[in-house]
Amino acid sequence: MSCSSAGQDTDFRPHFLGLDPLSLLVHACPRCCFAGYESDFEKVEPAVKRFVLTEELRADEIIGGEEREHLRGSSKYMLAARCRAADPAAREIEVADLYLRAAWCARSENLRDREQQCQSEAVLRFEQALDTGSVESNERPTILYLVGELYRRLGMFDVACDYFDEALHSAEEAGDPHLVALIQQQEQAARAGQSENMVIK
Repeated sequence: MSCSSAGQDTDFRPHFLGLDPLSLLVHACPRCCFAGYESDFEKVEPAVKRFVLTEELRADEIIGGEEREHLRGSSKYMLAARCRAADPAAREIEVADLYLRAAWCARSENLRDREQQCQSEAVLRFEQALDTGSVESNERPTILYLVGELYRRLGMFDVACDYFDEALHSAEEAGDPHLVALIQQQEQAARAGQSENMVIK
Protein backbone atom coordinates (compact mmCIF):
# COMPACT_ATOMS: atom_id res chain seq x y z
CA MET A 1 0.00 0.00 0.00
CA SER A 2 1.17 3.52 -0.66
CA CYS A 3 1.28 6.32 1.89
CA SER A 4 2.53 9.88 2.02
CA SER A 5 4.29 11.77 4.80
CA ALA A 6 2.99 14.91 6.45
CA GLY A 7 5.70 16.40 8.67
CA GLN A 8 7.62 14.88 11.56
CA ASP A 9 8.37 15.13 15.27
CA THR A 10 11.60 16.69 16.46
CA ASP A 11 13.15 13.23 16.94
CA PHE A 12 12.38 12.64 13.24
CA ARG A 13 9.35 10.39 13.79
CA PRO A 14 7.47 10.87 10.50
CA HIS A 15 3.77 11.67 10.33
CA PHE A 16 1.70 10.01 7.63
CA LEU A 17 -1.51 10.76 5.82
CA GLY A 18 -3.77 7.74 6.27
CA LEU A 19 -2.15 4.43 7.15
CA ASP A 20 0.96 4.63 9.34
CA PRO A 21 3.29 1.96 7.87
CA LEU A 22 5.99 2.16 10.54
CA SER A 23 4.99 -1.00 12.42
CA LEU A 24 4.60 -2.91 9.15
CA LEU A 25 8.21 -2.38 8.04
CA VAL A 26 9.66 -4.83 10.56
CA HIS A 27 8.70 -8.47 11.00
CA ALA A 28 8.94 -11.04 13.80
CA CYS A 29 8.79 -14.82 13.61
CA PRO A 30 5.92 -15.95 15.89
CA ARG A 31 7.81 -19.15 16.71
CA CYS A 32 11.36 -18.09 17.64
CA CYS A 33 10.91 -14.27 17.85
CA PHE A 34 13.69 -13.51 15.40
CA ALA A 35 12.83 -10.02 14.15
CA GLY A 36 14.12 -7.58 11.56
CA TYR A 37 13.51 -6.09 8.18
CA GLU A 38 12.61 -8.40 5.33
CA SER A 39 16.19 -8.58 4.08
CA ASP A 40 17.41 -9.57 7.56
CA PHE A 41 15.61 -12.89 7.29
CA GLU A 42 17.62 -13.72 4.18
CA LYS A 43 21.07 -12.98 5.62
CA VAL A 44 20.76 -13.90 9.31
CA GLU A 45 24.02 -15.29 10.68
CA PRO A 46 24.14 -18.64 12.54
CA ALA A 47 25.34 -16.80 15.66
CA VAL A 48 22.17 -14.73 15.67
CA LYS A 49 20.02 -17.83 15.20
CA ARG A 50 21.69 -19.40 18.25
CA PHE A 51 21.16 -16.19 20.19
CA VAL A 52 17.44 -16.13 19.37
CA LEU A 53 16.94 -19.75 20.38
CA THR A 54 18.67 -19.27 23.73
CA GLU A 55 17.05 -15.90 24.45
CA GLU A 56 13.42 -16.79 23.80
CA LEU A 57 12.50 -16.39 27.49
CA ARG A 58 13.96 -12.88 27.42
CA ALA A 59 11.84 -12.22 24.34
CA ASP A 60 8.82 -13.02 26.50
CA GLU A 61 9.84 -10.12 28.76
CA ILE A 62 9.25 -7.82 25.79
CA ILE A 63 6.09 -9.26 24.32
CA GLY A 64 4.38 -10.09 27.61
CA GLY A 65 0.84 -11.30 26.96
CA GLU A 66 0.78 -10.25 23.31
CA GLU A 67 -0.13 -12.82 20.69
CA ARG A 68 3.02 -13.61 18.75
CA GLU A 69 1.17 -13.41 15.45
CA HIS A 70 0.03 -9.85 16.21
CA LEU A 71 2.85 -8.10 18.06
CA ARG A 72 2.86 -4.35 18.63
CA GLY A 73 5.20 -2.35 16.44
CA SER A 74 7.30 -1.40 19.46
CA SER A 75 7.70 -5.06 20.42
CA LYS A 76 8.86 -6.02 16.93
CA TYR A 77 11.41 -3.21 16.78
CA MET A 78 12.72 -4.04 20.26
CA LEU A 79 13.14 -7.69 19.27
CA ALA A 80 14.81 -6.60 16.03
CA ALA A 81 17.22 -4.38 17.97
CA ARG A 82 18.11 -7.27 20.27
CA CYS A 83 18.70 -9.58 17.30
CA ARG A 84 20.76 -6.96 15.47
CA ALA A 85 22.89 -6.35 18.57
CA ALA A 86 23.74 -10.08 18.61
CA ASP A 87 25.16 -9.87 15.10
CA PRO A 88 28.94 -9.28 15.26
CA ALA A 89 28.78 -7.43 11.95
CA ALA A 90 26.14 -4.93 13.13
CA ARG A 91 26.98 -1.27 13.67
CA GLU A 92 25.89 0.40 16.91
CA ILE A 93 24.08 3.05 14.91
CA GLU A 94 21.90 0.37 13.30
CA VAL A 95 20.87 -0.97 16.71
CA ALA A 96 20.25 2.58 17.92
CA ASP A 97 18.00 3.28 14.95
CA LEU A 98 15.88 0.22 15.71
CA TYR A 99 15.44 1.29 19.34
CA LEU A 100 14.55 4.80 18.14
CA ARG A 101 11.85 3.36 15.89
CA ALA A 102 10.60 1.26 18.79
CA ALA A 103 10.24 4.49 20.78
CA TRP A 104 8.31 6.06 17.88
CA CYS A 105 5.89 3.12 17.86
CA ALA A 106 5.52 3.15 21.65
CA ARG A 107 4.53 6.81 21.43
CA SER A 108 1.75 5.94 18.98
CA GLU A 109 0.72 3.07 21.27
CA ASN A 110 0.52 5.44 24.29
CA LEU A 111 3.11 3.37 26.16
CA ARG A 112 5.11 6.14 27.82
CA ASP A 113 7.29 3.89 30.00
CA ARG A 114 8.23 1.78 26.99
CA GLU A 115 8.93 4.89 24.92
CA GLN A 116 11.38 6.14 27.55
CA GLN A 117 12.98 2.70 27.86
CA CYS A 118 13.60 2.60 24.11
CA GLN A 119 14.82 6.20 24.04
CA SER A 120 17.35 5.32 26.76
CA GLU A 121 18.58 2.31 24.80
CA ALA A 122 18.79 4.36 21.59
CA VAL A 123 20.70 7.23 23.13
CA LEU A 124 23.29 4.92 24.69
CA ARG A 125 23.85 3.18 21.35
CA PHE A 126 24.13 6.48 19.49
CA GLU A 127 26.69 7.67 22.06
CA GLN A 128 28.71 4.48 21.63
CA ALA A 129 28.69 4.99 17.87
CA LEU A 130 29.93 8.55 18.32
CA ASP A 131 32.63 7.49 20.81
CA THR A 132 33.97 4.72 18.58
CA GLY A 133 34.11 6.95 15.50
CA SER A 134 31.71 4.75 13.54
CA VAL A 135 29.46 7.67 12.62
CA GLU A 136 30.14 9.06 9.16
CA SER A 137 31.26 12.71 9.17
CA ASN A 138 28.21 13.81 7.18
CA GLU A 139 25.92 12.08 9.72
CA ARG A 140 27.64 13.48 12.80
CA PRO A 141 25.71 16.78 13.17
CA THR A 142 22.37 14.97 12.94
CA ILE A 143 23.35 12.22 15.38
CA LEU A 144 24.71 14.74 17.88
CA TYR A 145 21.42 16.65 17.61
CA LEU A 146 19.41 13.45 18.00
CA VAL A 147 21.29 12.47 21.16
CA GLY A 148 20.58 15.91 22.59
CA GLU A 149 16.91 15.65 21.63
CA LEU A 150 16.55 12.21 23.21
CA TYR A 151 18.15 13.44 26.43
CA ARG A 152 15.75 16.41 26.39
CA ARG A 153 12.79 14.03 26.06
CA LEU A 154 14.19 11.98 28.95
CA GLY A 155 14.32 15.12 31.11
CA MET A 156 18.14 15.24 31.30
CA PHE A 157 18.33 18.86 30.26
CA ASP A 158 21.95 19.70 31.14
CA VAL A 159 23.26 16.74 29.16
CA ALA A 160 20.90 17.64 26.31
CA CYS A 161 22.27 21.19 26.17
CA ASP A 162 25.84 19.93 26.05
CA TYR A 163 25.02 17.80 23.03
CA PHE A 164 23.01 20.58 21.40
CA ASP A 165 26.03 22.91 21.74
CA GLU A 166 28.28 20.34 20.08
CA ALA A 167 25.68 19.63 17.40
CA LEU A 168 25.29 23.35 16.69
CA HIS A 169 29.02 23.79 16.12
CA SER A 170 29.08 20.71 13.87
CA ALA A 171 26.01 21.80 11.88
CA GLU A 172 27.42 25.30 11.37
CA GLU A 173 30.66 23.81 10.05
CA ALA A 174 28.63 21.59 7.71
CA GLY A 175 26.66 24.60 6.46
CA ASP A 176 23.21 23.19 7.28
CA PRO A 177 20.96 26.16 8.18
CA HIS A 178 17.81 24.06 8.67
CA LEU A 179 19.51 21.80 11.22
CA VAL A 180 21.08 24.84 12.91
CA ALA A 181 17.62 26.39 13.37
CA LEU A 182 16.21 23.12 14.73
CA ILE A 183 19.06 22.71 17.20
CA GLN A 184 18.62 26.26 18.46
CA GLN A 185 14.88 25.73 18.89
CA GLN A 186 15.29 22.48 20.83
CA GLU A 187 18.10 23.85 23.00
CA GLN A 188 15.77 26.63 24.08
CA ALA A 189 13.17 24.01 24.97
CA ALA A 190 15.76 22.09 27.01
CA ARG A 191 16.83 25.23 28.87
CA ALA A 192 13.15 25.89 29.64
CA GLY A 193 12.80 22.37 31.09
CA GLN A 194 10.41 21.14 28.41
CA SER A 195 10.52 17.38 27.81
CA GLU A 196 7.28 16.83 25.90
CA ASN A 197 6.97 15.65 22.32
CA MET A 198 7.36 18.48 19.81
CA VAL A 199 6.74 18.80 16.08
CA ILE A 200 9.14 20.33 13.55
CA LYS A 201 7.60 23.58 12.38
